[in-house]
Amino acid sequence: MMESALSPSPELLTAPEEVLFANPRSILAEALRAYLPPDKVDVADYALNRHLNNRGGGYVGKWDHDEAPFLIEPMRSLTSSALTTCVVGPARCGKTTIGQNWMFQSVGVDPADFLVYAQTDQALESYVKREIEPMIELHPVMRDRLGLKPKDRSLHFKKFEGMWVEFLASTYNNLISKSAPRIIITELDACPVYDQGDTFGLGTIRRETFGRESMVLVESHPDRASGRDPSKWNDGIMKIYRDSDRRTWWWPCPHCNAYSSPTPGAEREMVLDWPQDAPLDEIGAAAKLVCPSCGGLIDDEWRRKMNIDGLWVASGQQIDIEGNVTGQAIQSDTNGFWITGLMSPFLIGGIGAMARDYAAAERHFKETNDDADLKSVTVKRFGLPYQPPNSARNIDAEILANRAETTLKMGIVPKGARFLTTAVDVQANRFELLTRAWGPNGESWVIDFEKIPADTAQSPSDWDRMIERLTDTIYPLDDSSGRGMKVLASGYDSGGAEGVTLQAYAAWLRARRLRKIKFAGTIDGRHAYTVMPLKGSSTPNAPMLMVKYPDSQRKDRGAGANGEIPLGLFNPNRFKDNVSLELAVGDPGPLYVHFPCSLRNEKPPHQWFEQLAAEERTDAGKWQKKSSGARNEALDLMAMSEVMATLFDMPRINWDAPPAWALDWDRNVMITQIKPMAAEAAITSVAPSPIPKAPSAGAGWMAEMAKKYGSN
Repeated sequence: MMESALSPSPELLTAPEEVLFANPRSILAEALRAYLPPDKVDVADYALNRHLNNRGGGYVGKWDHDEAPFLIEPMRSLTSSALTTCVVGPARCGKTTIGQNWMFQSVGVDPADFLVYAQTDQALESYVKREIEPMIELHPVMRDRLGLKPKDRSLHFKKFEGMWVEFLASTYNNLISKSAPRIIITELDACPVYDQGDTFGLGTIRRETFGRESMVLVESHPDRASGRDPSKWNDGIMKIYRDSDRRTWWWPCPHCNAYSSPTPGAEREMVLDWPQDAPLDEIGAAAKLVCPSCGGLIDDEWRRKMNIDGLWVASGQQIDIEGNVTGQAIQSDTNGFWITGLMSPFLIGGIGAMARDYAAAERHFKETNDDADLKSVTVKRFGLPYQPPNSARNIDAEILANRAETTLKMGIVPKGARFLTTAVDVQANRFELLTRAWGPNGESWVIDFEKIPADTAQSPSDWDRMIERLTDTIYPLDDSSGRGMKVLASGYDSGGAEGVTLQAYAAWLRARRLRKIKFAGTIDGRHAYTVMPLKGSSTPNAPMLMVKYPDSQRKDRGAGANGEIPLGLFNPNRFKDNVSLELAVGDPGPLYVHFPCSLRNEKPPHQWFEQLAAEERTDAGKWQKKSSGARNEALDLMAMSEVMATLFDMPRINWDAPPAWALDWDRNVMITQIKPMAAEAAITSVAPSPIPKAPSAGAGWMAEMAKKYGSN
């Protein structure tokens, strides 16, 4: 008899029992696994599967995070709990690839429908043809899942398995008639603005029915922002960034390893510097980044390594000089990222080309008064909001003199003041000293101005007496309590005639050895001392403030602990910008500057106030004298007094919980009891007075100084 085709073979009949029957648990587990959602892979991780083929130049090959590490967190933000991801950046920084990688990841592992908005149909057509369609062709996961019907692969509509992507110009009708859980808005600041709102405001409504499962990615150059002041970011991409968690990029210096940021306004800002008056080709070759901590010059070749070690820091967090991040990021439904041109590895010619282009645009503006090129370079190349030249106000001496206060006493700490800084300007035959009292939110009072005869180039004893004046003076409080306030920090000019710098450094070293000068610690990555030599940087692009040790060959951050002399290098243009804006405040309160009437002369012109107004801001952003013979010491002193306040982090003080030296008088550690007689004599109110001119014979002037102050 023939065996049935369905009968088991003899081998199976004799096989062990476990071979005859499959495990039902295994079958069930395998079946259930098919119903599970795919593993969650964020956009940054999935981007590693992407290939780039930039036909017009740029990176070619498999995606590598090391090329632009600052793009990782914006990509991860797209699968976060936030509702919006905002990216500010220049051209050729990689910001557009964030949205492309999001579409790539969605087609591959996380399908959802997309709306993609661009400023015009023409821009949209170019974007789809140059970027999207080549990306689809290059990746089988996208190519194989694209629909075969013509309507599924048109220019404006791509239908993939489980999702679609529609590309639209940001017209009003397109913005109000579509809905999708994922929306990309490219170059927001170039998109139209309607009476009912801008592209972002109208477009973000189109995802609201999807709730927290939705996400909007918006990216742009900062074309519509007005200057660098966040309070004026009321339009475009910078408005969205302003209301986000405001992340900035921080990277380490290759010389000292201290972390700083290429983002304007950062506490430790790394800037691009170049020789201002050099030929353009020389500017391109000489451009360097400047570390705000050690002052080291950084070549373009280091930027890739710095980016690899970089990290994003949100508003509300603090990053120390070692790169340790503490604090809690502010809560926001928008994750905001600001990419600057200094970060981008894709700019042809690197930082040298950036410097050259800016210098060329600046010179064109000076010649023609046309700032179109300057704005374009600032926004498109540097990725910064444009601040028109001469946006800082020039100073009016008469207005300031007329608002001087009769009730403010010279040499007395007024009510409301919390700490003091003193600045000293060095002239050939004298020191000029100004003390400024500071209150909450930057309100300040000029409480002392003196001219002290001295031989600043040759007399060590004159320097010693000047520093003793800085360290020992106590200003009485205006409360008749017999208490006084010590000066928190003093800075003095260390440049001038031949011999002045050596005297300035040597005097500091002597006072430090006598323990008259104290090390206050590291604040915002800078060493802070109670008395410091200062020097203004020569270029307008210099960092706001950094501390160097010019007498030492050492580059490490521990140099200050080994007895070397610190030098506070500051950008005088930026500090004078601050002073001019403060002087423009018309009502007592935040940033307002109070002056005592004793600074006025009996009748106009009021010389001290004329010195405040002796300079004007040029179109290039530099402050220079209005006339070659003008005296500008008062303006310099105001700027240096602010340098010392900034060194102690005054702009970032939380006035609800200020440091011990900025508390109210009853708790302030700088307040001390002085005897009634000492209170009266601790400081003498000194109005501006003419300085005796030196006799024509130098030896006679030296003899006069020696007779008055004693021999050296």
